[in-house]
Amino acid sequence: MTNCHSIRPLLPARAEELTVFEARTRAEHVAACSRCATESAAYSRLGQALSVMANLEIEPADGTLERVLVAIGRRRTGVTDPRVLAAAGSAGALVATVVVARAVRARRGRPLHRRQSRPGVRHMALPRRLRLPNLPVPAPALARAK
Repeated sequence: MTNCHSIRPLLPARAEELTVFEARTRAEHVAACSRCATESAAYSRLGQALSVMANLEIEPADGTLERVLVAIGRRRTGVTDPRVLAAAGSAGALVATVVVARAVRARRGRPLHRRQSRPGVRHMALPRRLRLPNLPVPAPALARAK
């Protein structure tokens, strides 16, 4: 016979979710153990109640939408100063640039290769080609609609 500790993870499962061995082991233990039988019955009642609730459709009380919209409107702070909006946008762009630059540098893992330059000729160091994962190319919406 198995102990309660090993059976407890099987108690919330429905019969169709268990293997034949697990279902038989659980049934034998629940028949002999009143504590696990009580817990198993509670899970069964909960599953039945949830399946009944899944089919319920209840209309919200009158005025619910209006009360929610008023509550949302009270929470908004409404920044309208264009200088604040421009500063926030610039800060966001700066953060995004730093994050992308760090990701590219970390992905490369080594500094840029410098070409051998001839005397008097200045070459600009070019970044190595980035290796991107093979992702599917998204099809335009019109091509999918056909």
